[in-house]
Amino acid sequence: MTEPYYEIDIAQLAQMTGLADVTDMSKEFIITLISGKEALSLLQYPVRLNVYAAIYCTQGHFDIDINVTTYRVHKDTMLLYAPGSTMQIKESEMENLLMSEAVLVASTKEFLKEGGINFNGLFERSVKLMNNPCIKIDEDGKRILADYYRLVTDLYKSCLDGAENAICSIGTSLMCLLGNIWKGEMSRQLVSSPFQNRTQAKYEEFLALVSENFMNEKGVAFYAEQMCLTPKYLTTLVKNVSGRTATEWIDAFIVLEAKNLLKYSDLTVKEIGYRLNFQSIPSFHKFFKTQTGMTPNEYRAG
Repeated sequence: MTEPYYEIDIAQLAQMTGLADVTDMSKEFIITLISGKEALSLLQYPVRLNVYAAIYCTQGHFDIDINVTTYRVHKDTMLLYAPGSTMQIKESEMENLLMSEAVLVASTKEFLKEGGINFNGLFERSVKLMNNPCIKIDEDGKRILADYYRLVTDLYKSCLDGAENAICSIGTSLMCLLGNIWKGEMSRQLVSSPFQNRTQAKYEEFLALVSENFMNEKGVAFYAEQMCLTPKYLTTLVKNVSGRTATEWIDAFIVLEAKNLLKYSDLTVKEIGYRLNFQSIPSFHKFFKTQTGMTPNEYRAG
């Protein structure tokens, strides 16, 4: 399949966070304070965004799944997000999320490109190398981020000529700052927590391959061949590192994408099954019900 994954764009994201009627800038760059209720409307189902984003937690804490791995977000930490990743809040964390508050910063790829910021190259490396996309923000960072937020918020509300151009410039500056924070954290993680051994490195390589190929390749043999390993050795390696088998990881990515498409796309269940490369609709139904306890239609209706 060469069709793109279903992704929510920045205009839809702005609408979901109450910014749709603020300014045309929300088509390219947004910064807003979101309550737990607004965050829940965004994260209660698997969602894939077509933006670069930072979620800076200012109150509370919650666990969030990014591409089937769970991370803890708590006060004064920032979660950095790259386009194409899938996010979802666990049902057990919904109450925690409702009591939380965060500043959301998001921009399109085009916005960054026009500003001369190469986030794509930076994130391509970090997706494979970093073990945690959550960054602790120090006192200087908290103060500077608060100043950015107040300034952009004031400009959103103002009637000043050139306010949108100013927001554009500030947005570029802010995204550049976030990129540098991310780059610094990536360097620290690689220095302080290098891959402990070949086994860990191979496990990380496996997850990266699955995230790129699960739509078309569901068998362990494909990934083993790509990594120059036998399927049996790869299965044992992944199980020893993560506690889950290679097949379970592949299935988890497929289920996550199926849920994303069922909730956020207009594709029929049949179209989703074929997009996920199932040979028949009954086989897709059987797989989904085995994994979730519901049929695709039941999940979509819920």
